[in-house]
This record gives sequence, structure tokens and C-alpha cells, in this order.
Amino acid sequence: MAVMFITHDFGVVAEIADDVVVMQYGQIVEQGPARAVLDAPQHDYTQRLLAAIPRLTLEPRVLPDFAPLLEVRDIRRTYVSGGGLFRPVRRVDAVRDVSFTLGKGETLGIVGESGSGKSSLGRCLVRLQPADAGSVTMEGREILDLKGEDLRQLHRRVQMIFQDPFSSLNPRITVGRTIADGPIAFGMSRAEAMDRARALLERVGLNAAAATRYPHEFSGGQRQRIGIARALALEPEVIVADEAVSALDVSIQAQVLELLDEIKRDLGLSLIFITHDLRVAAQICDRVMVMQQGACVEIGPAHQIFSAPEQAYTRSLIEAIPGRARDLAGQAA
Repeated sequence: MAVMFITHDFGVVAEIADDVVVMQYGQIVEQGPARAVLDAPQHDYTQRLLAAIPRLTLEPRVLPDFAPLLEVRDIRRTYVSGGGLFRPVRRVDAVRDVSFTLGKGETLGIVGESGSGKSSLGRCLVRLQPADAGSVTMEGREILDLKGEDLRQLHRRVQMIFQDPFSSLNPRITVGRTIADGPIAFGMSRAEAMDRARALLERVGLNAAAATRYPHEFSGGQRQRIGIARALALEPEVIVADEAVSALDVSIQAQVLELLDEIKRDLGLSLIFITHDLRVAAQICDRVMVMQQGACVEIGPAHQIFSAPEQAYTRSLIEAIPGRARDLAGQAA
């Protein structure tokens, strides 16, 4: 059987492909045997794509002494379904007694395979769904039991960037209004909120004139930038990014990662970065927490996790990274 495999993941290409065709703007710019294209790319576009792939090799570095901002203790989340005459009750422990601390200005990566509980944990932290047990405090104040106006104020301090840039924006309203709605809800005048929306669009690398356009007029990478602008509109202290670059090709992914890191440094934000892509986590995170079946199995500085993992599960994740055996530009990984 012949297979035509369409992907933006060069790691997968390195693992399975015999021949490679590289396309740009609807045209073939390079093609040939996989090893020839990946080891010695001829076209500058192919070279840029390969250069944009995050590397796993990290230099040891001393992390700053981050002041504690968010403290999570023994948080649990269980999903219950079924029940009745023909359907037995089914319980899934999505998050099991997870604890960690997020510092001011820190980027904490949460990694693990699909179904490990990463996204469920993130949604509990921003109160998009309830935790069943545990404690989450922000500067000493418990946030899991907040209600009414207190909960509304929490959403001002903790924002989320969602995984799918295609479905997370309302197609019926302009992107300017999408960004401005949050500040308007907190009492800012419409004119001032729209001015902020235009400034944020400029901040994330889009033109201020984009405020009058609709989501379908933008590419996936541009929509994710709009999602970042929306998250920044309320000037939060913590952003939870749930698989925020998983739908993007490597070149756009690199741009968005650089943008997130730049904004985090400039504004002093704390970032929880949820991803299944360990290469991405290695590039952007100060510390990494590894989850398996809802539990935290390992947590530590990023360079330590990737160079000397302590747990067998972490080692298995690293060994399973597509293309890990060889650097995609032809050098040993």
C-alpha cells in the first residue's frame, strides 16, 4: 500500500517518509528522498522550516527565585457518566491529587500524553469547571470557592488561551469587539476598550485595522495571535495556554512561542503552558511537570527533565518524540 502523509510535523516525516514534497503558497518548492531533503535542504523555505523546529538539547541554567503566586494542593477532578438500567456508572479520575507552585514571572510546562489530565487541570485552575477536592490559592487567597463578583474578578487576573484558534473566536463579531468585550464588561468605555483592542492587535504583530475584520478572514496563526490579544485585554497576572500552538505549522509556531515569551517578559506574566509536544515545552518553559493518568509523576527544571529524567514514564515520552534519534538538520540529537 502507498501512503500520502500530509503533515507539518517534520519529526513524523523523519520517522516514516521515503520521499518528501515541500509546499509553499500552493507550489512545490523542493522534493526528493527524505534524508536528502531533511539533511541538506536546498530551498530557503525548507531551511527556514527546519530551523524553526524547537530543539531538545538544553543548557543547564540557574532559575530565578520566583516569588510564589499560585499554589495548587491535592487538586482532584473526576468525571462521572452513565448510570441507569443499561449503562453502568463510569468514573474517570482525570486529575488525581496534583500539587505544584507557580511563581511570579515563571513559565511552567504541563506535559503528558492525550488523556493524562493536562487540560482538565487547566480548566480547573481558571474555574471553567469545578474541582472536586483540593486547594488553589492565589497570593494566599483560596479561589476554588469564589462566587459572584469575586469569581468575576478572578477571571480578570487569570485568563486562558484555547487550543483551537478556529472555534474559540465568535465568527459573528469583529475581532476588535472580541478583544474589547472583556474590558467593557469591567466598566471601560467602548471607545477606550476599542483603542486598547487596536493597540493589542499591534502588540501581537497584527495591523490595528484588523479590528474591523471577522475571524474567517485570518489564518490559523493570526487567529491564535487574536486569542492572545483577547487574553491580554484584561491585563491578567496568569495565563493558562492550553495546546496554544498545536494546530500551527512549525514556522508560525515559532513566531507565536517567541511572542508569548516576549509578552511574558515585558508584562511580568506567569504562564502555565499545557502541551503534548515536548520540543515546544523545552523551548519555552522554566520548569516542566509531567502528568500520567491524572497524576503528577515528575516536576523540575526543564533542562533537568529533558537531560536526566528520573521516572521511566518521562523517559518513555522523550524516547517517543518523532525524529529524536537524529537532529532534523542532520546533527545528532
